[in-house]
Amino acid sequence: MSEETDQIKIEGSSKNPVKANTESSHCRIRRKNIAFNVLLQMFFAILLFILINYISYGNYQRWDLSSTKKYSISEDTEAYLKDQLDEKVTLTMAFLKSSKIRNQLKVLLEEYENISEGKIVFEEFDPVINKDKALEISDRYKTTIDQSCLFIEVGGRIKKLIEIDLLDDKGRVFTGEDTVTSAMLATTEGKPKTVYLIAGKGKLKEVNGRSADKEILSLSTRHFFELKELTLGNITKIPEDADSLIIINPETDFSLSEVTVITKYWEKQRGSMVLLLNPTTKMPNFYPFLRSLGIRVDNNYRVLFSETTGIGGTQKVYSVQSKLLGGNPITSSDEGAITTFAGQTCPISVAENNEGLASKGIIAVPLLAADTKYWGDLDHTEPYPKRSKFDMIPDPNPIYVAAMVEKGGSEDAAVKLESSRMVVIGNSTLLDPIPTRLNVELVMNAINWTLDREERLGINPTNVISFRIDMSPEKYKTLFYLIVCIFPAIAFCFGVAVWSARRS
Repeated sequence: MSEETDQIKIEGSSKNPVKANTESSHCRIRRKNIAFNVLLQMFFAILLFILINYISYGNYQRWDLSSTKKYSISEDTEAYLKDQLDEKVTLTMAFLKSSKIRNQLKVLLEEYENISEGKIVFEEFDPVINKDKALEISDRYKTTIDQSCLFIEVGGRIKKLIEIDLLDDKGRVFTGEDTVTSAMLATTEGKPKTVYLIAGKGKLKEVNGRSADKEILSLSTRHFFELKELTLGNITKIPEDADSLIIINPETDFSLSEVTVITKYWEKQRGSMVLLLNPTTKMPNFYPFLRSLGIRVDNNYRVLFSETTGIGGTQKVYSVQSKLLGGNPITSSDEGAITTFAGQTCPISVAENNEGLASKGIIAVPLLAADTKYWGDLDHTEPYPKRSKFDMIPDPNPIYVAAMVEKGGSEDAAVKLESSRMVVIGNSTLLDPIPTRLNVELVMNAINWTLDREERLGINPTNVISFRIDMSPEKYKTLFYLIVCIFPAIAFCFGVAVWSARRS
């Protein structure tokens, strides 16, 4: 019995080496296959990586995925950089790392450089960290770098912008694209544009040291045009350097001699004007001049609507909500947006597609239309508003509150002709002490259009957004434990479970 058992054990042990050798050979083959597959995968992964980088190098593209599109630039700036910028521009950004707009400005200027296709060279550094570079730039531009600043060099001409220039007067809105593009235009223009503010026709409302003329002065600094005052009473001709005139809130009519001076400026000097009219001022000398250009100011009316309240009954509401219209260079970028004119506004009738005016090379186009709930009230002095058959009803035609006129221009945007340009707005409060962003943009677009700066139209400022979450101490404590303790513990336990499952 024992001999048979031993014989079976010996026979069994004699068969095991063959089986073991077979299994070993299979393992070696399997390992070779796995190694080959790994090497093949690594080869294709490296090949794919090289191909993706090769394709992306020749087809560079960026996307702005931010909710506010704060890293994007307008189509107008893009067209200017690609098609209208003829000279090489050097942008040198010397900003401290602590600046709150440094990263946003850097991304913006990098976008300028990418879009310009080699016409813009951009470099940036921190003047505190890189003192040698700061000294080099100071010597090159003959200036000191005592704060964050941006240098724009075009053909040996230099513009220096400091951080405050790239923000609005409250420091909350980033106006980088607006200001940088304006500075580039001013530098490439060589001679700055000159705008005259017509003085002596009425007082401008002032609150806490702010008024419309001071707002215009602030805009002139940021948009690089020279603002001067001009009194028409003692002159026979508008100065030759006047690229545009601005008339705000006239409280008296122009004399016949002053109207003659303005008419000569418009017809012979290819003049341009922006008019913010006072609806309460009767101007029998000046308004016929506007009618000859297809603009009728109906200041016998006031644009308003009635509102019924539980306490005061029916009230007149003069603050007009107006829609920006398309089909024109001034408001097309904000087409459909709604802005509000404070104070009283008078309707403006526009002679669109008038053959008589067209034969003289004059084109009149509406810019803004009042909301359909407003109407033109003729008996606006009555204490309670009511419609009558003599009022202007927005049916079927809308009630316009602003319009533009061009004389001698071309309908083809590619053809540049020197023309006379005018913007008429039936309200004088757009730049009053606390103006809205859309109203400031409307006035600035009007000024830039009359200055023949189409490249500047539609470039909007960007809000510098800071997010703050207010939480109670208990919620902060809960959030701390979730982030520091609970979530890492869950990840650790999951890792241990996966490891244990693979081991078993």
